[in-house]
Amino acid sequence: MSTGGMRPIADTAGQQLIWAQPSPTIREHELRAGEALVATLSFERGTLANAEADAGSWTFKREGFWHPHVTVRVPGDETNIAVFRARTGGAGELVFSDGHVFRLASTNPMHSEWVWQQEDQLLVRFQGRRGVIKASGTVDVEPAAVALPELALLVVLGWYLILLHAQDAVTAANGAIVASRVAVIR
Repeated sequence: MSTGGMRPIADTAGQQLIWAQPSPTIREHELRAGEALVATLSFERGTLANAEADAGSWTFKREGFWHPHVTVRVPGDETNIAVFRARTGGAGELVFSDGHVFRLASTNPMHSEWVWQQEDQLLVRFQGRRGVIKASGTVDVEPAAVALPELALLVVLGWYLILLHAQDAVTAANGAIVASRVAVIR
């Protein structure tokens, strides 16, 4: 898909954007402002995903077991333009190659709301709803974020990280159920 036909995320400040998964059987997500397509996120295999917005295209991939991190690259390039270093609970820091940093954190224990911040400035707020069949959520871009060249990347990477966190939570819960059943059988 060409990014040329997408509406710029910076033009949507003050509007609520909606991430939706059009098909429950395909790991593809679309961000829309009303009917206008703003960005896409599609998983190729495992945690490798492609993201597109008017401002550019990126690939995301989670790597590492003991020290998990997510690489951000331009498609076809092996150089990281940024790395997200995860901390407990899915929060973490996105560090760019020039050293500037953005922080992602959940604002509540249920992990239903997440925010990107730089220092103490709120930039982007996500409210996710993980359905039984499909994932969806809203995005609010704060006026302070409109001029950021990284805005589109923050919006698509944020959704990617939220989806990974939700997937990890389901996996952990399923593992706990299996472990408890094994304990009962013994």
